[in-house]
Order: sequence, then structure tokens, then C-alpha cells
Amino acid sequence: MQRNRIELRHLRCFMAAVEAGSMTRAAEVLNIAQPAVSQHIRTLEEALGARLLDRSARGVLPTARGREVLEVCAEVFTALERLDTGTKARGALPDIRLGLPMTVGPLIAHPLLQAATDTPGAPRLQLSEGMSAHLAEWLLAERIDAAVLFHGQAMPELQTRPILSEPLYLVGPPGHFAPGDKVALSDLGRYPLILQEERNALHRLIRAAAEAQGVQLQARFVIDLVSETTRFVSAGEGFAVLAPIAFVDPLEAGLLSAAPIIAPEVMRGWVWATRRQRAVPAARRKALDAAQALTEATLRARTEAVLARLARLITPG
Repeated sequence: MQRNRIELRHLRCFMAAVEAGSMTRAAEVLNIAQPAVSQHIRTLEEALGARLLDRSARGVLPTARGREVLEVCAEVFTALERLDTGTKARGALPDIRLGLPMTVGPLIAHPLLQAATDTPGAPRLQLSEGMSAHLAEWLLAERIDAAVLFHGQAMPELQTRPILSEPLYLVGPPGHFAPGDKVALSDLGRYPLILQEERNALHRLIRAAAEAQGVQLQARFVIDLVSETTRFVSAGEGFAVLAPIAFVDPLEAGLLSAAPIIAPEVMRGWVWATRRQRAVPAARRKALDAAQALTEATLRARTEAVLARLARLITPG
């Protein structure tokens, strides 16, 4: 029986599934249907005569054979990148692997990919999603080329540039905060909070702001999933300090209430991050600059739209 031929799309889907940890997220990153991702990986497994992924309800992990294939995949795509002389002559740019935090991905992934497609000469973007701390590790491990990270994750190996800052709000159950309400940072210790785990950049920001004001926080639960955090808050299980992009949709649906933190405001910043490199090929530098410009413009536009929606929801009258 003749085996299936191995194609680059099979390898790309396999790599995306391993990096994303699930078929569904791989499909989102590659912007193709999830059944197609699964089929391409099954075709690759049949061609190699080996199971490459352990599949479970929690996601996928590479088998021992899968890890070997993953290394070969990385070598294949690295080699292909070296063979871009002809495409450079035609003005094409190398792909950019971009990491987005889990709160940012749903906000900008689709418009960013659309902008990259519609902009002449723009590089093709390959998107990955993860916690900001994980994205920084992926950058250092060269799994991605650039990332949007929380400000404050400075590492000597990373080069960062500010994109924007946004205010944080105290989010409570429906009806707890009325339009126009505000919460002083000095009062934050009165609220039972649902916090992220300590490694999370948002947790560190909130903790540092409270300690600077001598505020002792009440941590009722530790939850690192935004969707579960907002669900717990909606059910009256506690309060959470979140940025608008994380709660504006359930707020508009009447599932939450929110008040800005003042005296002082607590601001969360986003930065564009890349690895520090002594020499970057001209085509890759041009691709990174183009990806940065598209990402910054898209994130600013989408954040401004979210803040405008929020203002309409929490402004009295």
C-alpha cells in the first residue's frame, strides 16, 4: 500500500497543534477549520506510521516520536527560510510568528490577520496565544519572533517598546456598582478578590500598587482563567481587578458591574517585545517592523473602541 505523501501543510498543522496545546487553538492560529487541522495531522501520522500526539480532553501533547518529528519540522522550516532569495527578489517578506496574551488574542486576532492580508507588502503572520509570562519564555526559546507583553516583564534578553496603557477596574456582581461609582485604591482591601496566580503579570501589578498604598488585599480565590473569573464574579463569589477588554462584553450583557480604581489610577501597559539580536537580516527586520506597525495600530484601535463602549455603559445618565 502506498503511503500518503508528506506536505508542508501537514507539518505546519502538527507544529501549530503542539505549540498551541490543542487542535482548536491550532485552527485559530492557522485560520483554518479545526477538522482540517485534525485531518492533516492524521495524514502525517499515517505517512510516518506512528502516533505523534497523545490526545485527551485537556488538549494534545507530543509522543516521543512526535518530539522527534517536531525537531525535524523546525529544521525544515528553518531551511526553507534560508531559501528565500527568490522571494526577496520579488519583494516578499518572511513570515512572522507573533505571540498574543490570552486577553488580547480574541480582541485583535481577526482584524490583525485581515489587516496583514489587505496591506500590500505586509508579512504573513502566524499567531500563537498564551499567558504573557509564557510568551516571554517562547521568545527566548525562539518559538516565536515577537510578542505583545505586559509592561513590567523586562528581561535583559528582550527589547521592548511601549504600545499603550489602559486603566484597571474593580469588577463586581450585577448591580453592585452603579454608573458613576469609583473605588479608591485605599479601599481595595475591603473586597474579597479573585486574583491570578503570583507569576501572572497582572497579579504582580495589582499587588505592587496595593503595597505602595499600604493596602492588604483579601485573596478569596486564585483563578488564572479570565472566563472563569468573570463567571465567579457574576455569581457573587468575589470581585476582580481587570482591564476593560476582559469584562466589557459581560458588563454590556448585564452580568457584571464595574467601577474605575482611583487615587491613584492603576494602569496596565502593553509593550512590543522581540529578542535582542546583534545582527538581523534586512528582510526579517523589515518584516518585524511591518508586523509591529500593524499590531500596534490594531491594538490601539480596538482598545479605544472598547473604552468608548465602556464609557457609555458606566457613565451616569
